Amino acid sequence: MAKRLNSRAAAAKISWQIIDKGQSLDIAIAGFFETNEFSPQNRGFIQELVYGVCRWYGELDAVAATLLRTPIRNKDRVIHFVLLVGLYQLRHLETADHAAVGETVSACKQLDKQWAKNVVNGCLRNYLRDGCELDNINVITHPEWMRREISEAWPAHANAIFEANNHRPPMCLRVNRRQYSRDEYLDLLKKEGISALADPHTDDGLILETPCAVSALPHFDTGACSVQDTAAQISADLLAPTPGMRVLDACAAPGGKTAHLLERCDNNLSMHALDISERRCEQLHGTLARLQLNAEVFVADASIKPSWAVPLEGYERILIDAPCSGLGVIRRHPDIKHHRRVDDIDSLQKIQAALLDELWKSLKTDGQLLYMTCSILPRENEKQVEQFLARTNDAMLLPIEHPTAIALAHGAQTLPGVHGMDGFYYCLIQKTHT
Repeated sequence: MAKRLNSRAAAAKISWQIIDKGQSLDIAIAGFFETNEFSPQNRGFIQELVYGVCRWYGELDAVAATLLRTPIRNKDRVIHFVLLVGLYQLRHLETADHAAVGETVSACKQLDKQWAKNVVNGCLRNYLRDGCELDNINVITHPEWMRREISEAWPAHANAIFEANNHRPPMCLRVNRRQYSRDEYLDLLKKEGISALADPHTDDGLILETPCAVSALPHFDTGACSVQDTAAQISADLLAPTPGMRVLDACAAPGGKTAHLLERCDNNLSMHALDISERRCEQLHGTLARLQLNAEVFVADASIKPSWAVPLEGYERILIDAPCSGLGVIRRHPDIKHHRRVDDIDSLQKIQAALLDELWKSLKTDGQLLYMTCSILPRENEKQVEQFLARTNDAMLLPIEHPTAIALAHGAQTLPGVHGMDGFYYCLIQKTHT
């Protein structure tokens, strides 16, 4: 029988798997909870610790280096993460000092590293006595290549982006207008003691004052709402299909944008939804089932010749939420800091270009394609579209009516820390008569 770990030991083990072993944050947490039982409260605390260590790793690592006489050996690296979990509590949470130190030290024994108790205890108590001041904290929490790319792309906004990436984003909801108006759902939340505000930038969005488990949201299981950031919700406004249209969501899983388009048209679209991953298509099916929506789902690679049946007349609307570096959503996925490499961008650009070129063939004349990413790098965004337009004779750029984004020569861009939402790029293109 597996040894039952306390919250700090669990968080250290998961963080070690993410940062040193390369597991994705979502998969590491989900896998751990599948094989280890914790109360909902403890699950929430473990997630807080893991997200915190991933967000603030550069800072916590620098502090640990000032406290350790010698670095922790590679074979004992999990203890390094025990120390980081302790430091995160002392620097960023309101955990009582005695609990942060005592429970963190206890994690060493639970991880079969009894010898490390004195090391971790000494480091944490020295920190409480002497503290540690660091310069440029928002900078040292990002890899050097990432700092350089973001600073070159957005010199006036780089510090705001770095700052936003290191803090918890708000929990945003999209109300399913087929079931409730936004005001009706606000009333339901109020009755449950959940404070929320109407999102000023969307028609269906709400912003919770404090994040909560989806199980606490009224009628979540029957599709009353979905968790979705403001920036992602705006894509439905920009693509704006009307009932009866033939629509393709080409990189659809887990299905939030597919569902939003269907909700907007009262489930009356001829909707095709693709994803290259069979596992993610299962998530997509789950999303549609919970929200009681209909779409034909295909496991397919949209960057090559279609393996699914494209309508003879072509699609009237196509959404490409393209694979990208994800640098606009680091605040929600802090493991991006640890897993993304600068070399990834070149291969991602090739996939993005292939998606544009191949899917363009399936768009009906006068139809519209929305190209979007959750990146803030111009070479994945505006420059990608600029190159596409240069090689595509029947493509015409359409104006973007976005409530708050930076208007670009080609499309529009939101930035974390600047626009009150995740960082997304959008560009709307129409197919013209040649």
